[in-house]
Amino acid sequence: MIHGLYFFALACLMKLLRALWKRPFPTNAPKLVSGYPVVGALQFFFTQKEFCRSSKANSPTGNYSYYLGQHQIIGLCGTQGRKTFFESRELDLGQGASLLVPFANVVEDPEDPSVDTHTSHLHHIFRTQLLRTQSLQFVPAAIEKCITAALKRITDKGLIDPFEEMTLFYAQSTMAVMGVSEVALSPELSSKVSKLLGAMEGTFHASDMVVPWFLNPLHIPTLISLGRLWVMLWHIISKQRKLGQQQQPSKRDPTKENMFQDMIEQGWSTRAIFKANSPTVASWILMWLTTDPQWMARVRQEIEQVIAKHREKGEPTEDVLRSLHVNTWEHEFPLLRACMLEAIRLVVTLVLIRKNISAVDIPIGDTGEVIPPGTYVTYDAHEVTRDPNVYPDPQRWDPGRFLSDREEHLKEVMAFTGFGGGRQKCREFSIYSDSDNSG
Repeated sequence: MIHGLYFFALACLMKLLRALWKRPFPTNAPKLVSGYPVVGALQFFFTQKEFCRSSKANSPTGNYSYYLGQHQIIGLCGTQGRKTFFESRELDLGQGASLLVPFANVVEDPEDPSVDTHTSHLHHIFRTQLLRTQSLQFVPAAIEKCITAALKRITDKGLIDPFEEMTLFYAQSTMAVMGVSEVALSPELSSKVSKLLGAMEGTFHASDMVVPWFLNPLHIPTLISLGRLWVMLWHIISKQRKLGQQQQPSKRDPTKENMFQDMIEQGWSTRAIFKANSPTVASWILMWLTTDPQWMARVRQEIEQVIAKHREKGEPTEDVLRSLHVNTWEHEFPLLRACMLEAIRLVVTLVLIRKNISAVDIPIGDTGEVIPPGTYVTYDAHEVTRDPNVYPDPQRWDPGRFLSDREEHLKEVMAFTGFGGGRQKCREFSIYSDSDNSG
């Protein structure tokens, strides 16, 4: 016990000494925000919105530099900063996330681009294989049982908590799309998965600047959840891998082929499939629609018109929705899509982060400022999504902003950053859109 305490104290001391030395920013970096000797910009940990706003206001260009522990960070703002953040090839999302998510490298080796969990490999697979139209076509059918179960639960309960119900639905539907039917068809297992994933949120603490994350007692619940989820999925994946190896390709049922099976056949490991996540803004869409009778009526009318357009004589509504092509889901529900985009604009207000993985400075537009090699970069999505010059009355839920007669998100370059933009656009958006509309 005493030796353990000595080891813990020694590790903290080494972390502290490293944090005391900070690599200086170059003279052409944005204006430096003052901070404390060890933790750096302490305000970032507690009031990110106010920190970003005040730092921007006190900088001549709006961009600013600061430290988190020993890490150099540059906050980008404005049109030029936004374009640099989303369009630069050298700003990497995966390695950027590792700063605020200390467990990222537990399931990924970012130094080796050949491994199946490397960001570039995942992007290639999603773009070239899993996000093709023919690959997405199975999504509505795959989550059909999940939708039926969710509607039954809602009907039986009468009064529901949309956040609780949609969390369970997305856990089930995500597992269904991935092909993990053992979890998808079990409300108990799906609820367990969603709770384990929820336990891994909020893993970044100011104490991480002083205490090594693997020794930080605040992370013990997260580590336990991570281990339990890994063991659960490892057993399921191993079982499905063995079944796939035993079955002859010619005898497989093509209607049961899915994204998960594609990954298994390509040799993807447990770690790769573990990287999946699920959206939550659908809960807010339900909340806003139920409190806005006008938009509820318009969305219902749109859905009824699409069903009438594609219905064969006497065909039940469920069969019509089941048979809709993926292109129909993407292009014939403009009102529903507008509701989704507006919900994302209001809900997704994160401070986004990347890292300069190149060996050279990255210029920030024509400001004369640069992002040094190895420096992390942040962008506060609030800057544009709450800008009244782009979105009048920005706190109000108004899906009409995204319809063709207004298109407020086109007033500024990349004025909608809910799913990223430029080279950093989320490649899983199509899956999200299909599952959200189907639900």
